[in-house]
Amino acid sequence: MNTKINLTYKDVPYTLEYDRMVIKTMEANGFVVDEFINKPMSNIDLAFAGAFLKHHRKTNQATIDEIYAKCKDKKKLVETLVTMIQETYEALFDEPEGDEGNATWEVVDLSPKKSQK
Repeated sequence: MNTKINLTYKDVPYTLEYDRMVIKTMEANGFVVDEFINKPMSNIDLAFAGAFLKHHRKTNQATIDEIYAKCKDKKKLVETLVTMIQETYEALFDEPEGDEGNATWEVVDLSPKKSQK
């Protein structure tokens, strides 16, 4: 989660960013990353509004819609939102640094063994 967007609208600064809880909230509201291209109208709205949740949760939808309408270079904006969402999903698989204090686990195969004849 390395990318964020700083924007200013009507002299108010906004930082748009995602984290795991934001993505979970977006998914609960109907966002499906695999459908981003197939349903751009719904998913672009959800992605843009979702980017406000981490730092500007109380911003109302009408203001978010107004800000989006006034943004230039929407193609790059949406591409950046997609990159940010992908980084958040990829962070699920980040490996912890070092070995101290990390959880250990192993696979246990409980399937019945066939007897050898």
